Amino acid sequence: MSAFSRPANVPAIRRYGPGDRLPVQAQRIWLILAGQVSGRDTLPPQSARTVTYGELALRMGYADTRAGHMLSRQLGIVGHYCLMNDLPALNAMVVNATTKEPGGDVVLTPGRSFRDELRAIYRQDWYEVGVPSTGTLRKVWEAM
Repeated sequence: MSAFSRPANVPAIRRYGPGDRLPVQAQRIWLILAGQVSGRDTLPPQSARTVTYGELALRMGYADTRAGHMLSRQLGIVGHYCLMNDLPALNAMVVNATTKEPGGDVVLTPGRSFRDELRAIYRQDWYEVGVPSTGTLRKVWEAM
């Protein structure tokens, strides 16, 4: 039993799960990726700058790394939201385990290569950026 009881007007905590709607999954991806890059004083070694689709799927609670191939729409939502707000495309740090490159439909800042986007992602202070709401991410999805 908790030392504090939750007042009736305070909603219970919301937990993420693999069956969440696309905007909710996009918000979770945002949190995972922003957490991966935040609080670093130096750029990590090349091998530690990315997350594979399979690793992301596991972090999201999927039982198998093969679920990573189902995350492209959610990653696209994150990428488009970033570009709409003049931020580096955070989705670009998710790569194929074999090629170490993002998929063909990756969202990048126009004129930037994948490597340039990675450098920009790590230069951005993600602690200064608020987490997008699921409602906002739903609007991004509808606008894509």
